[in-house]
Amino acid sequence: MTRKTTLTIAIVLAAAACGGAGGDTTAPQNSSGNPPPTGGTPSANTVSLSGETFNPTAVTVSAGTTVKWKWENCSSDPTGGYGGGYGGGTDCESHNVTFDDGSGASPTQTSGDYSRTFSTAGTYKYHCTMHSGMTGEIVVK
Repeated sequence: MTRKTTLTIAIVLAAAACGGAGGDTTAPQNSSGNPPPTGGTPSANTVSLSGETFNPTAVTVSAGTTVKWKWENCSSDPTGGYGGGYGGGTDCESHNVTFDDGSGASPTQTSGDYSRTFSTAGTYKYHCTMHSGMTGEIVVK
């Protein structure tokens, strides 16, 4: 083998060992197809509202955990307030977080946040009353 061939093989093998060729580099996902929250990070229990979706749509937490829903700020929208996919700006639509069991709801708003602490184990399904397909759930263990 020539020095060039040996170097090429070494580079290919190094890339494969680092995940650059083949192998599964997909992050783990929860049932909604989103990466699961990880403990210890400030955003692990934060759900963002964008377009007509909650992201992630499902979050699993321990009893006693506070979950925060965060609306994007309309004032930073470079599209002039259109949101929802026009030019990639932030979402300026009104949304709310309303629990299916009637146990709580956020105000309808275009920016800001809403938090709720979940003390009891169970599955808490919620939706936005402004957008019929916008749903999510919090699973408390």
